[in-house]
Amino acid sequence: MQIAMTSQLRAPRLLAAALSFVALTVGWAEVGEAQMTIKRPGDRPDYKVELEPHLLIAPLEPLGPGVGTGVGAGFRATIDIVPDGFIRRLNDSVGLGFGLDGVHYGGNGNYRGDCTRFENGPAGTRVCTEVDTYGDASNYLFGSVVMQWNFWLHRRWSVFGEPGLSFYLGDLGRRAYPGVSPVVFIGGRFHFTENVTLTMRLGYPAFSLGVSFLL
Repeated sequence: MQIAMTSQLRAPRLLAAALSFVALTVGWAEVGEAQMTIKRPGDRPDYKVELEPHLLIAPLEPLGPGVGTGVGAGFRATIDIVPDGFIRRLNDSVGLGFGLDGVHYGGNGNYRGDCTRFENGPAGTRVCTEVDTYGDASNYLFGSVVMQWNFWLHRRWSVFGEPGLSFYLGDLGRRAYPGVSPVVFIGGRFHFTENVTLTMRLGYPAFSLGVSFLL
């Protein structure tokens, strides 16, 4: 009899706990659904330009003479040029971005350089008069022009892709090596407020972490 009564008492408690869990889960889902904006075109921050100072880390070696890991800082300005984006049913937009970044590469401390020029010395000897700088520490300046395609997923989250071109000057201070290269970045924002975000970008030649102001 005691076992049966205990079972009868536990059953309502378990049922109540299960119903509470289901109600809480449904509530969370409804809140999350209410925050989703990807299927509501135009439901996003109203801004004309995005200003983004950021820090940089470059784990991959750049084009030109630079070697080693790089660190630096930069700035990106992106103009909102297609507010309604390319896909009518999605909450997307398109911007045109311009960036300027400076990166210092530490080089390879064990590298001593190769002789690139010899001249005749006394008694038929050959004297090295010029050594390359590959492997030394170097400084780079990158200028980029990209198309930024944004997807406004949520009140707190947005993501983007950025295909474009990067123009660079390598080994500043000794001999500048200019060049141009295609680039592709992917990134995302966490929105502290509607118009202030933490912004991360992954791509080559550097990863960035900064703060965006949507003005």
